[in-house]
Amino acid sequence: MSRSVSIFKLVRREVGAYLFLLPHMFFFGLFVVAPLIYALMMSFHQWRLIGEPRYIWLTNFMNVWNDSRFWNTVKNTAIFAAISVPLTVILGLFLALILNQKFYGKLWPLVAFVSPAFFGSIGILFSWRWILASFPSGLANYYLTKLGIINSAISWFQDPTLAWTCIIAITAWWIVGFSVLLYLGALQQIPPEQYEAAKLDGAGRWALFVHITLPWIRNVMFFDVARHVLLAFGLFDQVYILTGGGPAGSTRTMVYYLYSVGFERQQLGRAASISWYIFMVISLFGLMQLALLTQSIRSAETEVE
Repeated sequence: MSRSVSIFKLVRREVGAYLFLLPHMFFFGLFVVAPLIYALMMSFHQWRLIGEPRYIWLTNFMNVWNDSRFWNTVKNTAIFAAISVPLTVILGLFLALILNQKFYGKLWPLVAFVSPAFFGSIGILFSWRWILASFPSGLANYYLTKLGIINSAISWFQDPTLAWTCIIAITAWWIVGFSVLLYLGALQQIPPEQYEAAKLDGAGRWALFVHITLPWIRNVMFFDVARHVLLAFGLFDQVYILTGGGPAGSTRTMVYYLYSVGFERQQLGRAASISWYIFMVISLFGLMQLALLTQSIRSAETEVE
């Protein structure tokens, strides 16, 4: 009798847990799983907005694989990620280390660094497009000319290198605020006694940072890197608003190419196959980050034991 009662309690507890998960699982299936399956079905068809879809099996995937423009977007996205992710992570950690110090008026720079991360892309990017307008009355050109730094107006998005520099700088300025909050929270969890003991042993600032600060915040850093990698491979708004993929496609990214194929050319099946390539690339990086994070947590637990 007691055994049946315990089994009943166990089943009731498990069922109750799944009932709490049910709303989340419903919306996850509706907005994530179902679109993935539907996009996979679309990728096997030649599908336009007008006309009936025609089944062509893996032709879309093969055409995208052999498309040099697609691989150019992969290269552009990878270069952007390779530069912007370390830059944003290092900048966020550097600002957090400064804001973790005690000084008068710390609230104002904290608000200045963090607040842009909570504004939408439309307002942020259109403001920057106005600031970096290529005509002489553009804000940047006007003041740089007045200060004698430049002699004539600069077309900020006409040169590929300068265009990417602007996109990376704006992106880092825009999203670094959340990283600052993450690192600031992690830094404030470090016991001050560890710093005091290390200073008594003669440790300098660099030794304190390497042997105390980094080990304490490494899990937060792994999470932040994973977040920025996902954001980098989803780059779209900055390119769409600031450059439109130009000049000559040099700032075109994977997601922008998907948009161009799907909405401008109306090749929905091919766009769906591109989305699955993007999904596979992001999943690969996500699994790599998860493996590294799991290994880091396990090593930390081993050190504690």
